[in-house]
Amino acid sequence: MKKKMLLPVAKLLGLFAVVFVSTACLWIMHRPEIPAELKK
Repeated sequence: MKKKMLLPVAKLLGLFAVVFVSTACLWIMHRPEIPAELKK
């Protein structure tokens, strides 16, 4: 029973991880210039 519950959860977590990593990579690659206010 537990294995049937775990499979969809694992797929969801895997999908979330892929989306999170690709979003982070895109954000790092296309990071805008840091405003002067944040540098202080």
